[in-house]
Amino acid sequence: MPTYDYHAKDRHGNMVRDTIKAETRHHALDTLRNRDLTVIDLNPAATGNGAAPVTATGQPRSGFAFRSGVSVAEKALLFRQLAVAVNAGVPLLESLEAVGEDLENPTLARIMAAVVSDLHAGKTFSQALSRHLRVFRTETVEVIKAAEEAGSMARTLDRLATAMERSDRLERKIRTVTAYPLFVGGFFILICGVMTIFVLPKFRDIFAGFGAKLPLLTRVVFGINNYLLDHYAVILLGVLTVIVGLYMLAQTAAGRVYVDGLKYRVPVIGMWVRKYAVARFCRHLAMMLQGGVPIGTAMEIAAGICANKVMEAAVRAAQVKIIGGAEIATSLGAEGEFPQLVIRMIRVGETSGRLPEVLDKVSDVYEEQVEGSITVTMALFEPVVICVFGCVVLVLVLAIYMPVFLLASTAK
Repeated sequence: MPTYDYHAKDRHGNMVRDTIKAETRHHALDTLRNRDLTVIDLNPAATGNGAAPVTATGQPRSGFAFRSGVSVAEKALLFRQLAVAVNAGVPLLESLEAVGEDLENPTLARIMAAVVSDLHAGKTFSQALSRHLRVFRTETVEVIKAAEEAGSMARTLDRLATAMERSDRLERKIRTVTAYPLFVGGFFILICGVMTIFVLPKFRDIFAGFGAKLPLLTRVVFGINNYLLDHYAVILLGVLTVIVGLYMLAQTAAGRVYVDGLKYRVPVIGMWVRKYAVARFCRHLAMMLQGGVPIGTAMEIAAGICANKVMEAAVRAAQVKIIGGAEIATSLGAEGEFPQLVIRMIRVGETSGRLPEVLDKVSDVYEEQVEGSITVTMALFEPVVICVFGCVVLVLVLAIYMPVFLLASTAK
């Protein structure tokens, strides 16, 4: 029977380091939980050297994300179909072959064909998925690996599908409510550009031919227009320099932390960013804990899912304290990046032994708050954008027609 080294914490907060014999890693986790121990790390005795948690490929997790060409909705549908098939008693390999034949995304279809080939070659499902971390993230692979050991594949696939569906629903809601204001803003910029380049110069030349003194509003508008046309190269160069500078800054580790910190300080949007990061962290941490991933490994993986480097650094710092024996809620609260409501809820879940369920509820609350805040803000933003657009157009129209009325009255 295999032997596992474990690092856990008892109900009194005391650290326990020992070994345990069990048929599988998941059986060892269940045994330790029945002893009222919170498992921080659990490794086979032959490899339990206390090294930092690694990804399924054996390499430290990178914080850089690649675009995979596969949407969250497509992955959620894949796992949902697999969950239904496996729950109905269809073997996993046959389920993958059947689902893979109907995939519309060629990238995902190609990956599933490779996964099926790996399974025929004797690899496990988690090992096959770990070769495609650009599509299936580390937390997915770890949860699948735990499900293989526990024999709970159908339930785990259902949890993965549910988590991805919730994430996709929130992202689609954000895109939906921001689409109209962005369109109006873009159209406004286009109209101003056309007026600046083509319309106003023609009227300026026409009015100059009359030799009459123009109204103050017209002179101001023409003056701004002349300045933009005379210095457009410098203005464009300045804008491009700022954009390129921010992009290059964001490519460095310190720069990403600085840029993500700036996001927090943006009015209104900063609140959305923080709540969205909290919701992602809680959702994925809950999913991994439910799947049997030890808290140390789960915290390591969840840190890279926050979508914000400031919060990621806070989670990693808390992880070190947790491994050292501190409570989860106390460690996260000491970093100052998580709202007090979240800390209190985590403390309740930690004390009651229902941390995954509490984290799921916290994620639901914050996702709803983000969705509601964005909906309300965009509903208020739309009339503001329209009013601003109307005021600018009114100023331009007055600047053009006031000289016409003045010349007409003079001619009379």
